[in-house]
Amino acid sequence: MKWAVRGRILESPFMPTPPVELCYALVPCAGTGSRTGAEVPKQYVPVGGRSVIAHTLAALARVPRVARTLVVLAPDDVAFESAAPGFSGWTARSGGATRAGSVAAGLQALGERGVRDRDWVLVHDAARCLVEPAAIERLIDACIDDPVGGLLALPVADTLKAADAGQRATATIDRSGKWAAQTPQMFRLGLLREALARAGHAVTDESSAVEALGHAPRLVAGDAGNFKLTFAEDFARAERVLASREAIQAFVPARDLARSLAFYRDLGFTVHGDYGDVVALRRGAAAFLLQAFYEPTHAGNFMMSLMTQQLDAWHANATAVATKYGTRVESPAMRPWGLRDFVLFDPTGVLWRIAEQPTEAP
Repeated sequence: MKWAVRGRILESPFMPTPPVELCYALVPCAGTGSRTGAEVPKQYVPVGGRSVIAHTLAALARVPRVARTLVVLAPDDVAFESAAPGFSGWTARSGGATRAGSVAAGLQALGERGVRDRDWVLVHDAARCLVEPAAIERLIDACIDDPVGGLLALPVADTLKAADAGQRATATIDRSGKWAAQTPQMFRLGLLREALARAGHAVTDESSAVEALGHAPRLVAGDAGNFKLTFAEDFARAERVLASREAIQAFVPARDLARSLAFYRDLGFTVHGDYGDVVALRRGAAAFLLQAFYEPTHAGNFMMSLMTQQLDAWHANATAVATKYGTRVESPAMRPWGLRDFVLFDPTGVLWRIAEQPTEAP
């Protein structure tokens, strides 16, 4: 039998039923996507070599705490299986005319498959195919013990304008405290079913239905890259993002993965993918894969290079980090080619050469 601790599935021969909540993903996939101008529903439009929905399901499959994914399709859908080959989750051809209708039908299908009212359901837009597994993990961490649940969202950074029918600005809206909702949105099945039943099919997201019951869902910081493909230009943008993600990345070995990961985070790198013994790190345009691997005879053979226009700021931070972790950093030096650089060693002994980026001539 399977059971879970904080949403993580474990095996036990003794427990007849899971003692705590499991997490399931629900993807409404019955829309037509008329605003894209494409001849097929937007979830089936190819992006980066495969369909939008295939990218979405691949991201969800990389989240270990998602026990199963249910895709809600239109009753007459005949394209899903060819658009998402190899999908091993559940499907339900019971989608409605609205998003809320499809989600409600999906909740019923989950209940019929044994998902309990207290289990968590992460509703995710089929068209948000660039969601990072690390962001979903953040959402689960933040909400698994929450009495209500929550959603990924971003604080609004742009100035907001109210407009009239002629598309002329009539007022500037205070953006403080404003967040742009994303998905997944994570709520317990029982609460979400009640919320949608009361709110009706006009609501555009699950959080608004839960808010209508008087609850305050938790807002969890998402990523700007988790945008919804709605208009034709969004697909071109998604192509560019996927192309950058699929670029070849170097592996950096780690004798102690946790210590090396902390070292690089202190240097300003962020995690954008966690695959167990391999962690994908990024800072700006610089990205690499940190791997739990160490061979003493090989450690000294690794050398990484990074160029920056803020060499002095980089060196100041690197000096503080090297002192904290007992590694070595050298002072910046002028090289024969007219630019400065310095050398930094990580906890495993990997050498980094941080170089001054040349400025373009006017």
